[in-house]
This record gives sequence, structure tokens and C-alpha cells, in this order.
Amino acid sequence: MITTKNSTWKQKLSSISSLKSDIKYIFKSAKQKHIKHSDILNSLKERVYTNAKYTTLPNYMKSEIKGYIFANLDIMHNHLEWVHWYNGKFVGKDLPYNNNFKQELIDNSAHVYINTQDIYS
Repeated sequence: MITTKNSTWKQKLSSISSLKSDIKYIFKSAKQKHIKHSDILNSLKERVYTNAKYTTLPNYMKSEIKGYIFANLDIMHNHLEWVHWYNGKFVGKDLPYNNNFKQELIDNSAHVYINTQDIYS
């Protein structure tokens, strides 16, 4: 494998473009396959943060990549909703608030991909 040194402007710009493509792929596949947040972070670590294309960039260019990643993480919240499991059953957003409601019967609350039970976090 050829190591990237990012010694010229052309190499630096090519590295940034390549890294952004990898980031787009990671988030696109996460949305399609309902990948967990921790797995997204692991993919970013493996494909971006430990990549020579990233580690050899100057700090001001690394911050551009980090900003791009943070923006994509924020956009992920458009594909999520906060839901609950009550008394062993998935109830979604609709907790049964009535006279018989018992707080201790809430088994779990989590972010999931919209219209699924696939937990994000």
C-alpha cells in the first residue's frame, strides 16, 4: 500500500476529496442498513482518522474533515426518533399515560431509525 504524504496541494485536495467520499459512504450505508452509532464511529476511526490521507494533512485541513463528520452526525438525527418499550412491548412514541400508568414498567427508551425498532445508540 502506498503511503500518502500530502506534500503538494494537489495531493492534499485529492486526500480531502477521497476522505469526504469515504465519509459519505459510511453515512449513506448507515442510513440504509440502520447501523448503530458505535459502529459508525468505528468505521470513521478505521477509514478516516487512522488513514495516512488524514494524519498527514495540516491541522486546518483536518478541521474541515472533522466539521464534515460532525455535520453528517447531526443530519443523522433527521432519520431517528425517540421511542419506548413498556411492559415488554414496543410502544413507539405512544406511552400509555392513563390512570394505570407505572413509570417502573418502562423497559427501555432509545433513539431508533424512524418507523423501525432498530436501535441507533
